[in-house]
Amino acid sequence: MELDDAYSNGAYIDGADGYPPRWAAEAEGLRASLGERAKLDIPYGDGERHKFDLFLPEDKPKGLFVFVHGGYWLLFDKSSWSHLAAGALAKGWAVAMPSYDLCPDVSIADITRQIAAAVTCAASKVDGPISLAGHSAGGHLVARMLEKGMLPPEVAARLSTVMPISPVSDLRPLLQTSMNEKFKMDKPPPRLKVRF
Repeated sequence: MELDDAYSNGAYIDGADGYPPRWAAEAEGLRASLGERAKLDIPYGDGERHKFDLFLPEDKPKGLFVFVHGGYWLLFDKSSWSHLAAGALAKGWAVAMPSYDLCPDVSIADITRQIAAAVTCAASKVDGPISLAGHSAGGHLVARMLEKGMLPPEVAARLSTVMPISPVSDLRPLLQTSMNEKFKMDKPPPRLKVRF
């Protein structure tokens, strides 16, 4: 389709196929190093992928950091990114990393609601401020948490930082990619307004 090449990052990165296995190995290493401070597969919903991992710092958490993975809403799960929790853990924050259902089994709107449920559930387990970050599709998903009514008011009031990293923030061009066969978007969605 017209824009497939523009959204195909891996084709322009030498050795791109080697990155996911390295990420998974580094993630597994961090989980193993934390021992009992790694609380794995905490359910936030009824689906097989409706789970998050919660990593705890050595002392009482200063707050909760939630990281949402990318992959164009089509790829990956929480288990490939655990190593990215190391920095926040070192600063005394608890870190939650959710998985979510993937397209075409569900819509992007469904995934957005799943992330809201995951953030809400994780927030019930850790006190203090909440920071959200996500990359690519995950950046889109955390930005959506700023929308009024997406999170319960008591959870939204605790948000201190929302950081989309290279987010897919305008979904309209995706209508012109072959990925839309899996997204099944049939009309341009409203443009997401992100506050920085």
